Amino acid sequence: MSKRLKVKAKSEGTLVLDAQGLSLHVEGDGDESMRARIEVAQRSGRRVALSALTPLEVRRTGKAAERLQFLLSRFDVKPVNDAVTDAAAKLLDASGLDGHECLVDALVVATAALCTPPVLLVTSDTSHIPALCKAAEVLPGSPKVKIVHV
Repeated sequence: MSKRLKVKAKSEGTLVLDAQGLSLHVEGDGDESMRARIEVAQRSGRRVALSALTPLEVRRTGKAAERLQFLLSRFDVKPVNDAVTDAAAKLLDASGLDGHECLVDALVVATAALCTPPVLLVTSDTSHIPALCKAAEVLPGSPKVKIVHV
């Protein structure tokens, strides 16, 4: 009888959820592909993270609120600190986007840019997020934030 060796996946990288990615996962039965993405990421050693602002965009009540709290306990909720706000300001400057209109998107991308690479950002945004991810390459270390559209 042959023994199968169990090889542990190297722990690297981060899957970052924006509001749409988290919302799809909170709904659970509404989007099996989002649940599967997160499970694959976790099995492969990738951290699942989000900005502390993201749950504010995805507020729920009742059973959905309970599910949201459970999911947040399993994810790495990143604080909005000086490093994140400084990076967000640089992203807005480099992209030429307006801080009033794009503040939350800039903070989410800045959070992603400061995570352990390689970084995948789950989003449905096709306007501001791509420009901010491109601008992230001007930050120290030139972090690349790859977009996964949902």
